[in-house]
Amino acid sequence: MIEPSRYILVINSSQNELTKAEAFLKDIFVAHKLPDICFNKAYLCLSEAVVNSIVHGNKNVLHKEIKVKVDCLTHSLVVSVTDEGEGFDFINLPDPTHRKNLKKESGRGIHIIKSLSDSVEYNHIGNSLQFKIQCK
Repeated sequence: MIEPSRYILVINSSQNELTKAEAFLKDIFVAHKLPDICFNKAYLCLSEAVVNSIVHGNKNVLHKEIKVKVDCLTHSLVVSVTDEGEGFDFINLPDPTHRKNLKKESGRGIHIIKSLSDSVEYNHIGNSLQFKIQCK
């Protein structure tokens, strides 16, 4: 069996670090000759997960880290984002498309990730999210 290619990026809890995450993902796309059409979807999911980790997981505490792992499989990416926070209740998330939530300025990140990716999983405490995106 051929092992997937694994890449790891560790960043601090600052939204300025998003540029590192974008460059990290671009380098992976170039190295594996993944289709450009897949990049925007993958980056949007990655950036939403990283921002959630910064703001909600690590509470903007700069010295806390976020670990991004990307596994390149034959025609897909598996991305995990893990923070040092206490986790969250991913089972009982409010529906951002519900009428009472439409005007809220936050609460759409997980919905976006679920909508754009092929699968989403969490660890048992909710401080690590993994999503998979097909890139054919």
